[in-house]
Amino acid sequence: MKSQKQGFAQAVLIDRDHWDVPLRVRLPQYLRFSRQLNRQLAKLVARWAHAAAPNAPGQRPRRK
Repeated sequence: MKSQKQGFAQAVLIDRDHWDVPLRVRLPQYLRFSRQLNRQLAKLVARWAHAAAPNAPGQRPRRK
């Protein structure tokens, strides 16, 4: 009987057809995109921080 343990390479076989194609992006455009994502993420965190679990890491508004 075969062992139940599988190696990582056996469990996750991905064809080359499914790999992401590398992109070339100029640095200023990438930095602008990255900053925009950071701003949007910060807004989402601020918007939903009140719904986080009590022991979740990060900043939460303090209850009085």
